[in-house]
Amino acid sequence: MKNEKDKKETLGKVGEFGFIEKIRTAMKAKNPNVVLGIGDDAAIFKPAKGHELIFTTDMLVEGRHFDFKWISPWQLGAKTMAVNVSDCAAMGAKPTAAVVSLGVPKDYPVANLEAFYDGLKSWGEQYGAQVVGGDTVGSDKFVVNVALVGEVETGRALRRSGAKAGDALFVTGTLGDSAGGLHSLLHPSEKGKETASLLVKRHLTPVPRFNTGRVLSSKKLASSAIDISDGLSSEAHHLCGESGVGAEIHEEALPISPSLAHYCGERGLDPLDFALNGGEDYELLFTVPLPRISEAVQKLPAETGVAVKSIGRMVPKSKGIALITRKGERKPLAAKGFDHFKGQL
Repeated sequence: MKNEKDKKETLGKVGEFGFIEKIRTAMKAKNPNVVLGIGDDAAIFKPAKGHELIFTTDMLVEGRHFDFKWISPWQLGAKTMAVNVSDCAAMGAKPTAAVVSLGVPKDYPVANLEAFYDGLKSWGEQYGAQVVGGDTVGSDKFVVNVALVGEVETGRALRRSGAKAGDALFVTGTLGDSAGGLHSLLHPSEKGKETASLLVKRHLTPVPRFNTGRVLSSKKLASSAIDISDGLSSEAHHLCGESGVGAEIHEEALPISPSLAHYCGERGLDPLDFALNGGEDYELLFTVPLPRISEAVQKLPAETGVAVKSIGRMVPKSKGIALITRKGERKPLAAKGFDHFKGQL
């Protein structure tokens, strides 16, 4: 239990090195592949034999990606780790070690910063990722960047570039929940309140589809994969662009949760827009060659605990990327996901 003095400590009072020592104590090495953790100029990591390393990084900026009016420091730590683990999941890789860079106002409470790191550690440990270092600087607002190292069996990494015309297109979980949660935070109302809290949870504490990615990789089921961070429409374009193919996505097949359907019904909104263009779902979008759509793919939900649904197929590039409506109409599907410099595409 922290006393009142601890709660009033700020980063300016404790200092950079004093805080580093606190984090060093809290983040003691547990991963056997981490030879040297926090304390030196750099960490030392030894990859497992027969594996390739993958690297990913994500930055979250206060006021653009999150607001402390809605998210707690612990939740922010958990989400920061989750979005990086999601990139690993999309590659079929196991996260192993992370370095964390922070920009923090000097009057930021140390107790809140410790809660942030606790969230990082708690969620990282679930997937095997350990914080092994980083950097802290003064800043006018809270900025965090996590660089994550992972490993995957040699030759087994899932890529965006392997899809072929004729492959089936699948997605995990449900789509649009996170965007629905953000909408409810930005536009509070009694309408749809019954399910808004569930959507907000999906937005604030997303769960990366780690187990699904690992199974897709280890069993060589998927020909390509990507995580849905900027919206399905945007990610479909990324996947098709790297693979040199087109896609047909069926509106009636898109998995929309009862919570989102109820919320949109109460607020007079179209859940299709959230499902296609809402970001931060962190579900996996992946393709499977037709011969492999077998018992193994059908067993994925039971094996991983996450629903998987076929939403369309890959077609020749000349056919473009289209949405097949409930009426059977074929409409071009524009990339309307989030762009950090243009806003909504």
